[in-house]
Amino acid sequence: MAEDQAESDDSGDKFEGFQPKSPAMKRWKQRYLDNEDEDVSLEEEGERDSSDEGVQMISDGNLQFRNFCQILIAMVVIGAIFAFIGYASGSQTCDDDNLFEALGVFMFWLGVIGVPINFVILLISFANPEFDSNDVFTWSLIHFVVSILFMFLFLEYVLQDMFCDACMGFPGEDCSD
Repeated sequence: MAEDQAESDDSGDKFEGFQPKSPAMKRWKQRYLDNEDEDVSLEEEGERDSSDEGVQMISDGNLQFRNFCQILIAMVVIGAIFAFIGYASGSQTCDDDNLFEALGVFMFWLGVIGVPINFVILLISFANPEFDSNDVFTWSLIHFVVSILFMFLFLEYVLQDMFCDACMGFPGEDCSD
């Protein structure tokens, strides 16, 4: 038992010369080794304030715009996929359009119409200090890229009925119907 008591005295001596370098270790030493109940010293508060400067709050307008862009992106993606399903499951003629094709084409073009709307919102954000223009530009660019990508991937399925019942007057085409 005398050895255990001597060891505990030695362990207390080991930590007495301990000088922590990081703010977290300084707080730990104050709470557990020095038995101080102070939460944070003034020096640590200054360090904490400077580390929190990198975190910025997102305004309500920017959150609404992000949600708007996410909805438009979802409409473009889901609409293109529905148009593909409608094209693959139905006949490839002008006569029969199924629900997937009609809904998909409508959703796709409604989502693509959001690209010029995003451009107008971007122009408005330059004059409005409530909006973060970088965030608006980023989400507008993401929406534009996704729209163009899905337009190239699914253009045949979205535009399949574009030339139905139209006589274009190409050479050799019979438009007498």
